[in-house]
Amino acid sequence: MIRKRGLFVSNDRLSEFVYKKLSDTGEVYPFSFSPVDFVRSTVLDFGDIDGVVVYLKKMGAREMVLIGGISASSLFKNDMRASGKEFLSKCGLWRGEKILADLIAHIEKEGIKVLSLTMVMKEELAMEKVYTGGSLDALEQSDMEMGIRVLKDLMKYRAGQSVSVKNGMIVALEGIEGTDEMIRRAGKYCGQRGFVVVKIAGENKDERFDMPVVGPQTAKVLKTAGGKVIAVEAGKTIILDEEKTMKLCNENRIKFLGVKP
Repeated sequence: MIRKRGLFVSNDRLSEFVYKKLSDTGEVYPFSFSPVDFVRSTVLDFGDIDGVVVYLKKMGAREMVLIGGISASSLFKNDMRASGKEFLSKCGLWRGEKILADLIAHIEKEGIKVLSLTMVMKEELAMEKVYTGGSLDALEQSDMEMGIRVLKDLMKYRAGQSVSVKNGMIVALEGIEGTDEMIRRAGKYCGQRGFVVVKIAGENKDERFDMPVVGPQTAKVLKTAGGKVIAVEAGKTIILDEEKTMKLCNENRIKFLGVKP
C-alpha cells in the first residue's frame, strides 16, 4: 500500500530536501500558505486550519509532516482566516510550542497523524562527535559548557534554541528572530575575535515540529560574523547537507561538534 503524506512546506532549502526525500518512499501532497519555488504546492489562505484538514482528507493522506516555517510575528497579522483566528483565541498564552502542540492535537483528532521529525530525518541527525577542527581549547570548552547550562535553564520558557558565548559572557540569546540573526547580532559585538554558538533542543522538545536545524547557511553566517565554534545537540539536531556544511566549516576554521548536553 502506497503511503500518502501531507507536507507543510515553506520556500526554503529544508522544505525542498524533505519533499524530495519523502517522494522517494510514497506519495507526497505539499501545501503552504504562499507559493514555493521547488514544487507546485497547494496554497491555502494564511491560517486556514480547517482548509488543511479538508485538503489532507481529500488527498487521502493519513499522515502529515510539519517542516515549513511560520514566523512568530505573522501571528499578529490581520489577514488570517477565521478558523485560524478562532483557534488562536482558544490557545491562551501565545507560546510557540504550545500553539503548535495544540494545532497538532486539533489535526490528530481528525485522524491525521503528525510524524516525528527525528524519524523522518533520522539519517540527518547530528552524532556525538567532533566533525571539524579538532578538540576545543580550555576557554572554548568552558564557553560551550556555559551555553549548555544557560539553554537548559531557559528551556522551561522556550525562549530560543541557541546562545552565543564569549570569554564566559553571554553575548546573545536567540529570540523571535531565529538563529542566523542571533549569530549576526553576536558578531556585531565580538567582531572577528571569535565566539562559541550552542544550539540544543532540550529534554522535553516535541519532536513533531521545529527541531533545531543547521546547514551551509549556518556556516556562512558564522564565517561572516566571526564565530569560531558551533556545538549542536546530538540526536536532536538536523544537519542539512552535511558534506557541504562541514566543507565550509573546514575552509573557515570553524569547529563543529555534536554533543550530549
